[in-house]
Amino acid sequence: MAIIHLLVALGLPALQGAPPDTAVLRIGTRAVVVFRTRGTEPTAEARAAAVARRVSAALAAGRDSVSSQPALDGVVVLLSGEPVFLVTRADADTTAGETVAAIADRAAAELRLAVHEWQESHSVRKLLEDSALFLGATALFVLVVWLLSVGRRRLYRFLEPRLLAAAQRLGIRGVPLIASQQVIVAEHAVAGAIVWGLGLVAAYVYATSVLSLFPWTRPWGEALGNALLDSLGQLALAALRAVPSLAVLILIFVATRFVTRIVRNVFDAAERRRIAIPGIHPDTANPTRRIIVALLWMFAVVVAYPYVPGSGSTAFKGVSVIAGVLVTLGSAGLVGQAMSGLVVMYSRSFKVGDFIQASGVQGTVIELGLLSTRLRTPKNELVTLPNSVVVAGAVTDYTAAGRYEYPLLVYSSVTIGYDTPWRRVHDLLIAAAGKTEGVLKDPAPFVLQKALDDSYVEYQLNAPIDAAHAEQLPWIYNRLHSAIQDTFWEAGVEIMSPTYHAVRDGNSVTIPAAQRPKGRAPAFRVDVNPAK
Repeated sequence: MAIIHLLVALGLPALQGAPPDTAVLRIGTRAVVVFRTRGTEPTAEARAAAVARRVSAALAAGRDSVSSQPALDGVVVLLSGEPVFLVTRADADTTAGETVAAIADRAAAELRLAVHEWQESHSVRKLLEDSALFLGATALFVLVVWLLSVGRRRLYRFLEPRLLAAAQRLGIRGVPLIASQQVIVAEHAVAGAIVWGLGLVAAYVYATSVLSLFPWTRPWGEALGNALLDSLGQLALAALRAVPSLAVLILIFVATRFVTRIVRNVFDAAERRRIAIPGIHPDTANPTRRIIVALLWMFAVVVAYPYVPGSGSTAFKGVSVIAGVLVTLGSAGLVGQAMSGLVVMYSRSFKVGDFIQASGVQGTVIELGLLSTRLRTPKNELVTLPNSVVVAGAVTDYTAAGRYEYPLLVYSSVTIGYDTPWRRVHDLLIAAAGKTEGVLKDPAPFVLQKALDDSYVEYQLNAPIDAAHAEQLPWIYNRLHSAIQDTFWEAGVEIMSPTYHAVRDGNSVTIPAAQRPKGRAPAFRVDVNPAK
């Protein structure tokens, strides 16, 4: 019976089976052990209060040697050989894998620290030493803050001219890619972030050190230090765990880049006609290369996705789903343009450097992209045509005839009355073509009579030119029309439909004076008889 009363006094729970209530035994500010009691007598709180009083009495009596020894129902913790509390099986959290011996050892270690802190709190010399250390740490912290403030300004003065000079070197033809104000703002933001980061680290170290000086606040300092160490340990552990995944990512990136370079070299050689790839025309080698490279990188992303750190988290998956939905909703028109671009590329209707007409615009193709085609007009206007517009309409390629060794025909029509012999008109038109710079002699120009109207004949002059000079079409047409006018004027043939001069009343013909034929133009007279 005496043993039972002793165990109860030391903290043995009286009943088993009821849900446990808990209480933390604190000596000063240090948590020593957690009592769990599955009954009502004594409660965990009563056990903790009784043990706290017992420890205080023992410390007041000068007993400061902590030890532990096994007992009937657990492990007894003693101060200078006198039992102060009992750790039982009920105090062990079996769900966390705790054991009575481990709890008792940890409680004894914490009690030793509590005893040491109690002794420090009652030592004037130790408190004076801790106060001196506190003042020194505070002065050092103030000095660090002042140095950071001064260092921030010096860092500004050190980095600003160098960053501005680097920004100037990044310019193209004297035009900087980054504005000076943007450089200054970015430099202040980066330097400020560095200084504030160092300041926060210094403040954290200062708080941890100062709290660890005094026995009343030492547990809090230890908690801050342990939190920092735990965070750094978790980061280091996460970094170590991520090393294999990062190695796989690097391997995937290097392998994909190596394969894409091989593909690029092969298709570049096919485009330059150095090698022949079955089923791939040289004109379609470049778009085919783009498609294959894009597919390779897409495949690499799919393979690498599981190895990206954090890819298995719910947040990462949610962001991926949202990004996929946004891309799906916003890329409908983009995909349509891309498909039209593939149609343009693989149809080989024209290529870069060709002089074409598309959607009513004439110009030289300077860029054939996946989404649009850019033309430079004869007036140096840059026109961008969406590929869907190009595919929807007819495209005339004036340069393509040269690739098949055909001449390109320029043509122009005139209407002359029946009173001028058609053979003469043919000769004049052909003579005008022969005077035009850029018109070929072989094959020879020819004339077609396109229509026999009621009042005139429509003649069409067809003159061959070198298709390689198709971009000169506007100037060739200008020279051809000028030559036609000069030739007809010299021959005294008027380029005008008879419906205009059939009612002539004697005015001069429209041929220039130097080539005008002698004599008056035919006239007619109208008599008016008022009597009738």
